[in-house]
Amino acid sequence: MKTLLSIALLSFASAAMAADKCPISGKDADASITAKGKDGKTVAFCCEKCKAKFEKKNK
Repeated sequence: MKTLLSIALLSFASAAMAADKCPISGKDADASITAKGKDGKTVAFCCEKCKAKFEKKNK
């Protein structure tokens, strides 16, 4: 059971550490700066400026 839990925690940690890219600048995204896309998916950005550009473009 401990082994299974360890594997699950490591998998989760790896996924959380994998950096997404900002769709505007291509830089690493900050998971705390997000917006919803037209398709309803959450998108992360590198900064508030990129988030604002995205929201203006996707109205």
